[in-house]
This record gives sequence, structure tokens and C-alpha cells, in this order.
Amino acid sequence: MPKPASTSAPLPALYSQRNIRLFSLVFTAITGGVLTAQNLRAVGRPGEAQKALWGSVAYTVVLMGLLYFLPDDSALGAYAVGIGLAGGYGLNSYADKFIGNKRAFPARSVWRPLLVCLLIFAPLIGLLIYAIPAAQ
Repeated sequence: MPKPASTSAPLPALYSQRNIRLFSLVFTAITGGVLTAQNLRAVGRPGEAQKALWGSVAYTVVLMGLLYFLPDDSALGAYAVGIGLAGGYGLNSYADKFIGNKRAFPARSVWRPLLVCLLIFAPLIGLLIYAIPAAQ
């Protein structure tokens, strides 16, 4: 006996809110914005996805500009952690407006975004480490 056809389409896989916050903390709010934008596109909200992405870019640029004016002896690392977490929580609350019950959606793997971020950030960190002794 055949199974009855399902009337609803399967839900798309989404990145978890925890992963979005973690990527915003470890890398930048832009990476969290990319993950949030992919979630919003997956649920059929391309306009909101674009706003999330550009909002995360603007957030990062504005806060980098503000951090530039801090004194050199300030606790810049603590500011960076706070800024990353605030960006991640902001992206989560923005996505919550458009995605109802996130727990109903299957989890999406973060290995590919992690690999892309490492391929981008590892050379940048290497260049910074290489440039620091030259600047002293």
C-alpha cells in the first residue's frame, strides 16, 4: 500500500543561531550576516536576506571606524568580543522576525562556511603576524 503524499514541502536546512553568533564572534559580523542571509534566502525572503547582509557590513565598518579612535593601550580584544557577540545577537533577532519556529528546521552543516572563513582569515592573520616585527 503506497504512503499518502505529503501536502507540505520539506523544510530547508538552516544555520543555527548559536553558529551565527559563534561566526560573528570568531570572525566578523559580516560572516554571521552571510549565514543569516543564507537562512533568509532558504525560507524565501531574499529582500530581508540582502538587508541582513548589508546591515552586517555597515555594522562592521562603523564599529571598526569607532575602534580606530580608541587609545592604543585600551583593551581592544574585549571590545572585539563584545562587538562580535552584539552583532550575532542582532542578526539573530532580525532573522527571528521572518523565520517562525527555527527548531522545526533541520540543522545545516557549518563545515563549508568554516573552511571558507579559515581560507580567508588565515592568510590575513599570517600577514599581520609577519608585519608586526617589521613595524617595531
